[in-house]
Parts: sequence; structure tokens; C-alpha cells
Amino acid sequence: SLRAGIPKTFKRLPCPGAKPVYFPVSFESHTLARSLASLDRIVFMPQAFSPDATLPTLWTDALDAPDRLHALAAGKAITAAEKRDLAHFIDHGWLIWRNAIEPELIDKLVADIANHHRQPGKFLTTDHRAGNSQLKRSGNKPDRFESLFDLYVNLKSSREVCLHPRIVRFLNLMFAAKPVAFQQLLFQRSNGHQVHQDTSVVAVEAPLLLAATWIALEDVRKGAGELGFYDRSHRLPHYLFGDGTKRMNFSKDDQAAYSRDLEQACEQRGMAYKKFMAKKGDVLFWTADLVHRSHPRTLPEDTNRLSCVTHYHPATTVPFWFRHHPDKQHIADHGKDAHYVSVHYRLPKGRGYAEPQSGFAG
Repeated sequence: SLRAGIPKTFKRLPCPGAKPVYFPVSFESHTLARSLASLDRIVFMPQAFSPDATLPTLWTDALDAPDRLHALAAGKAITAAEKRDLAHFIDHGWLIWRNAIEPELIDKLVADIANHHRQPGKFLTTDHRAGNSQLKRSGNKPDRFESLFDLYVNLKSSREVCLHPRIVRFLNLMFAAKPVAFQQLLFQRSNGHQVHQDTSVVAVEAPLLLAATWIALEDVRKGAGELGFYDRSHRLPHYLFGDGTKRMNFSKDDQAAYSRDLEQACEQRGMAYKKFMAKKGDVLFWTADLVHRSHPRTLPEDTNRLSCVTHYHPATTVPFWFRHHPDKQHIADHGKDAHYVSVHYRLPKGRGYAEPQSGFAG
């Protein structure tokens, strides 16, 4: 069952610097919102789309989200700027902050990334140069090609960027709970990911209780594989795979058909396709089901596009991988208002660098 092990309501948790915020998870409201969205145009929908699927959701995705936002503002729990940001996020499924992260914080993280080879074996990376789908431990030579995973475990500079106080505050309002960073991908270049929703590849026990940030660590050049997304596509009916869940099974489900179905559904509804031509320090937030991709690259394959993608869930749920990795369930604190976990490292770590211990590595 999709509801198995999922709390029916959020716990009452304080938002830093504001009055406590608490909202119930709405099953019916979100189902209705998706059903209404599916009626905006009479179009053919592949069978995998299920307008009647019932799933727990964040309050920002519920049909009565504007009323809840008004109540927050009326109770002076949020500022006028926060109200504007939340209103945009509710309506569009995404939000961009320009020049949001201080340059010195970005520079420190970029320097740590450039020097990660000085701590060989302490980081987990892709192995794309070798055409290998498994992950590997980092080497002892400089590398600006492979992606790195969960840098927030070993790099303070990563935590200071992805769990920046402004980001934590906005996630706290969105989640009505403390945010937990549970996956991070440091892209040194575009990975060429096709059209998808995060719920298909980034799983928590309650699929829609997640959000992401994409943080530019340098200016993005046109043709370098900039991030592309469909405006308001989080309102599409739920796409369910062969086992009836929103999680893709890569050995059984057709990834190409999934991407094709999503793109066709967005285009049939006239959802605007946008490219995020980010500048250093810009932050893009998106909700769980926003349809996005790495826009096709036209520059050489090794063209850098240094960016940091972090996925978060509220403290009221847990990553799906908790089921299979009981030794990776420790939740580390980042200050008083946020946490982080990792499937690739065992926490807590002692002094120094944690050793990667991942079942995904070769």
C-alpha cells in the first residue's frame, strides 16, 4: 500500500524565528487538485497517468493552499516576501532566488571540490569516463568530469551552501517541519538526464513529501546542458509505474516511454518550457512532481556546468532506502533547524573524513 508507514498528519514543529506552523497532510485535497488539473483540456492521457490516485502531500500542493497561506500571513508567521515566494511556489511548482548564496560560501565549496583528490577514497563519484554505471571511490588525481555524492557528509562548505539559513527557513515553511537533506549530487558537468519527475528516481516513504534545490556554483553557459522544466507541471495527474507506485523499476519499466509520456502531457496542456540560465549563487527550488530535465547539450561533453542538487524531505517521513539499510538510519544535526542523512556513508562520523560505505559502489 502506498500509505503504509506514512503519518497521517504533520507533527507540530516550530519554524525558526516565527510562530509555530502546523498543517495536516491532505489526502483528499491533493487528489482533487490533480483531478481538476487533468480536466483543463480534453486530451488523451496514457494509461499510466492516474488522476484518481490518492497520496499524502505537502500543504503547498493541496487545493486549499492559498487559504492556508493567507492564514499564515494573517497570523504574522511569515513576512511579505515569504508570502510572495510561497505563493509563486504553490502556483508554479518552482521558485528562483537570484544571487541568494554569498560568493565567499560558493568559492569555498568550489575550492573544496577542486581539491577533493587530496583526500583519495573519501568521496563517492560516478564512473562515466569508463562507461560504468556503478559508483566508485574518488581517486588521487584532479577530476572535473565525474559527479560526486552527498558532499554534505564530509564538507562543511557543502552543508553551509545546501543548508544555508535562507534555504532552511523556506523549506521549514514549505514542510511545516524541520528539513532533512537526504541526497546530494554535485554535477561538474550536465548528466544529460531525460524528462522526469523526482518521485520516479528519488524515493521517500511518502513520495510527494520532498523538494529539491539546484544551486549554481558558476555561471551557466548556453548549450552546457542547462536545467529545463515545465511550468506548473506538478499538477499533472500521478504517473504510476507497473507496480502501482511512483517509483521506477529500471529493470522492468520503460524509461523512454515514461519520459515521452511526461513531455507529451506537458506539451498537450500548453505548459511553458523554461530553461534556467543560472548565475553563480542562484537557487532554484522545485516540488516533488515538477517535470524537468537536463536540456540537450550542444557544447562538448566535458564542458563544465558546476552545480549542486540537493533533495530534502520533512522530518515527518524517511527515505525509502531506510527499509533496506538499517545501518544508515542515523540522522545528523545541522545546527538546531535542519538534519542530514546519507545512504553512502555511515553516520555519525568521528573526527576527520567519513569513509564511503555504499552498496552502489563497484
